[in-house]
Amino acid sequence: MRIGGRPSRCVLRLCVFAALWAAGTLEAVVIQADIVVSGGSFSACAAALAAARTQPDARVLLIEPTDWLGGQATTQGVSAIDNAWYNPGRTLMLEDRAGHYAADYLDFLERLKAPPPGAPGRGMAPDGSSWVSREAYDPRTAAWVLDRMMEEYPNITVLKLTVVKQVATEVVTDDMGSGRRVTGLTLVRRTPRNGYVPFTKFTSEEVLDWWAVGDSELYTKAVETVAARDSARGLVVIEASETGDLFVLSGAAYTIGREQSTEEFDEEGNPPTINENGTQSFVYPFCMGLTEEQDPESELKAPFPGFDDYLAEQTRTFFAFGQHTWERIWTYRRLHNAGAVHAFDTVNLGDVTMQNWFPGNDYPYGTMFLDKAAAAAQASDWMGGIVPAEMAAAEKHAIAWHFHKKARRPFAWDIRLLRGADADNMMGTGTGLSKWPYIRGCRRSVGLENFRITERTLNDVHAPDYDGKACWRYFDSIAIGSYAADIHATHISTGMSPSVHHPAPFYVPYRALTSANVRNLLAAGKAMAQTYITNSSYRLHPIEWASGTAAGTAAAMMFRDGVPSHALLDPEPLREFQGRVQAVSPISWKAFDATPIPPHYGDLLVNDRRPIQANQPFRIEAHVPRAVRARAWADDVELGESTHRANGRVLFSEATLQAVPKTIVVEAYSADGSPITRLTHVVRP
Repeated sequence: MRIGGRPSRCVLRLCVFAALWAAGTLEAVVIQADIVVSGGSFSACAAALAAARTQPDARVLLIEPTDWLGGQATTQGVSAIDNAWYNPGRTLMLEDRAGHYAADYLDFLERLKAPPPGAPGRGMAPDGSSWVSREAYDPRTAAWVLDRMMEEYPNITVLKLTVVKQVATEVVTDDMGSGRRVTGLTLVRRTPRNGYVPFTKFTSEEVLDWWAVGDSELYTKAVETVAARDSARGLVVIEASETGDLFVLSGAAYTIGREQSTEEFDEEGNPPTINENGTQSFVYPFCMGLTEEQDPESELKAPFPGFDDYLAEQTRTFFAFGQHTWERIWTYRRLHNAGAVHAFDTVNLGDVTMQNWFPGNDYPYGTMFLDKAAAAAQASDWMGGIVPAEMAAAEKHAIAWHFHKKARRPFAWDIRLLRGADADNMMGTGTGLSKWPYIRGCRRSVGLENFRITERTLNDVHAPDYDGKACWRYFDSIAIGSYAADIHATHISTGMSPSVHHPAPFYVPYRALTSANVRNLLAAGKAMAQTYITNSSYRLHPIEWASGTAAGTAAAMMFRDGVPSHALLDPEPLREFQGRVQAVSPISWKAFDATPIPPHYGDLLVNDRRPIQANQPFRIEAHVPRAVRARAWADDVELGESTHRANGRVLFSEATLQAVPKTIVVEAYSADGSPITRLTHVVRP
């Protein structure tokens, strides 16, 4: 099936722009592309590189709302990667980095360690400068490195200071039923005017201007439309932003917020109840330095009425050092160390520390995202689906944390928020705050047949029955990762909390990169199909990069063959896909897996991964693409046949056995009765 289709002029020339075009104030520019990556996040950069490398004749368009690429690695200011403190896979990854990290992710780190003369910023601090990270670096250098990596591929075009305003789609009917596909995008691209330097102002002050059509005091605007270069093959689009614009604008299924009592879709395909305001807290990181002169920095308080009262309230109710000293919070994410390494209780004149602390500049009082109903209502004149007032409150909160630290410094030196013309203003903004807030959780895709990564696929390394293995290995695994379940809940958030706090090393399945209903839409990074809980583990920098590598590779194959995303789940293309990813980014754990590519085709989950008990009913789930029925056996005893399908699974809901078997076997069949695969589950004693 082809995924192309030329967008109609009446769809692309949206009514919201008609008056401006008619008046001649805007001129639409048509950009022809094959693969579009929306949002210049860390995963988006990986996706663009992988797509360009996999399919050199494809035109790849990378769209970034700010003036830096890199997402949490740069624009969001989290330039100290959380990999120095305990997580179960860290030792494996440090012992064999090339075997556990994507090749171009390691290339990115190596370039940071030894930037050429003339590169901006200070590069990477020596290991032992920051106690949370082995890789703490200047985000200015990282943004420069990512630009150089993109420039090495002539088939990548990067559009910065650009946002998606509208998405054109059309209805399709295929072997998956009724769905949609993206046929074009409308962009708003801005150019600073009158000498304005982007991010001189607080982001909350200018952010709505990004999506607004028509020139403003700060920017001139250009409306640009993206259409398929090859109408037969059409576009392939990857949502890798922090706002999830494409989900809303294309009508794609997505979730946002915190599941209340279950992570699972019900058997009728309805999503679980979710508190849509329950995203994790977001934060504006910033950098501080030391000065021998006393500096009250009163100009920092001036934009915020009632600032001193707010600071006093947060000092009384929220701000805290916990069990850590002032010095330890300084060295937690130190990006430049003017003293000895591994001296985490020593503060030096000349240090630069990045602050991303809970309970500190983490903003716990609201979400920056509109709920689904409000976002849908905004879609006809999209403004990012965000809440600038909450962003402004978070900016105020971050500066309050700076003053809290300032007031409690244990030495005569003063501290200063590095901003504006400061040589060590690593955030590159007039205010000193990051260009974009660090977003831990955002809009998340719902994958094919309502697939999402849920906590039940994770093994707890602290559980009494932990058997020393990795987490559930999906048949369509295309990336690996390891990180604790690191929840930063807001004060307005309610719902489920992790029961698996220290997952074993885990896998990312291809289905998490797909869309349930938009055929040519993929997702990467924090936009993957996952839940509130699993996002807390899957959101780390190298995992974002690995998911982006997989998404870019998938997009290249979809473009090459002119097929929708679900076609890559068929056995032959899936194995080719996994092989292509494996060549540049590991999809298996050498310590746990005998083969780099999963040997099974389909997932067999028995009793929700809990032990079977005699005379107690249990459920069998067979996740096999295109399976419409299945037969099951317990040892040599046939349990029967099922055609009961829900969310892509063939279910046996109420099996009961008088004795616990050694194996459960399921054989799955296609619509024409042909066997697809035979899966075996070995029952734990």
